[in-house]
Amino acid sequence: MMTGHGVATPCIPLLATALCASAADVGAALSTFGLARLALNVPVGLAADSIGRKPLLVGDALVNAAGHAASALAPDVTSFAAARFVAGAGQAAYLGTAQVYLSDVAKPSQRGRVLGLNHAALLLGVSVGPVLGGFGAELSVRAPFYAVSGLGLLAAAHAFCSLEETKPATSPRKDEQKEAGRLRDVLADVPFASAAFAHGTTFAVRQGGRNLPLALTASSTFGYSPFQLGQLFGAMALADLAGVAPASWLSDKIADKRYVVCGSILGSAAGLLAVSWVAMAAEASGDPDQLAFLGAVSLWALSTAALGPTLPAYAAELVPEAKRGLGLAAFRSEGDVGFVGAPLALGLCADAFGAPAALAGLAGASVASAGAFAVLNRR
Repeated sequence: MMTGHGVATPCIPLLATALCASAADVGAALSTFGLARLALNVPVGLAADSIGRKPLLVGDALVNAAGHAASALAPDVTSFAAARFVAGAGQAAYLGTAQVYLSDVAKPSQRGRVLGLNHAALLLGVSVGPVLGGFGAELSVRAPFYAVSGLGLLAAAHAFCSLEETKPATSPRKDEQKEAGRLRDVLADVPFASAAFAHGTTFAVRQGGRNLPLALTASSTFGYSPFQLGQLFGAMALADLAGVAPASWLSDKIADKRYVVCGSILGSAAGLLAVSWVAMAAEASGDPDQLAFLGAVSLWALSTAALGPTLPAYAAELVPEAKRGLGLAAFRSEGDVGFVGAPLALGLCADAFGAPAALAGLAGASVASAGAFAVLNRR
């Protein structure tokens, strides 16, 4: 599913341009994935708890396939944007249900490694997909969308033929079902709320911090070309991927998750501050230190790897089985708030005070998140 997302990503601007779309139209098409996730997380979580995991895995993959097929057939910009939302909705719902499914089948002592393997698969799909999409676009800008639609059909067939239902066999009584479906009861659990807040901060650092103030700093202060910036982001993704295996092992072996989570968040904050300090020093002296910049970015990239498997596994432990779908949906929604809101907030800060200040502000928010997690998860 994530390979399909990666295949389509570089082709979206090309097809949108072929349909005479404006830059704003292209931006809207690119943003629909995050918006679809944010809109559907809770409804999908409730559906997973009520009707089961397998029907959603099959149906969501089919919706994703239909959305990509409609993208390829779209005659105009409006139809294309609507098709992108459908494709994003199907994919977002599939990924959310898959996380619940994996939390069901994994033993508590192995949950971090299972979800870590899932996280690695997502990173691999995002890394490989754009390359395949670029090759496909050489034949036809619509061809990759047809290919991704086929991948969605394969995912649906696999889910239907190979996966068993993991929804708890003993359903709670009606009054218990009503209680399980109350979102505020899930969020009222203080350790869970602090884990969700840390998850949102992680998304803000990975998506907002990397794609906006880091990109601005690298290009304007250190003279990175678009190609070099792509290489930098690719290297950060590879560092994240390389850190998944040891982070997953630590997540399962260390009972007190504060050591892993807080250490990782504080490491990210240190990396953000290091990038900010190196950038301000370069602006003051007019002589950018490229090695110091790369070292600071490396610290940033390596420190975030531990959070990919650890926080979802911990969130799955904190919610009861009857609320697992809803609980993980709320957890994902907090991450998506960081995904959608951080770029806007960081952009406003960068416009007012500069990109280094935006990075420092994000570091401060990260430290606050680590402190909240440490205090609210005392045993």
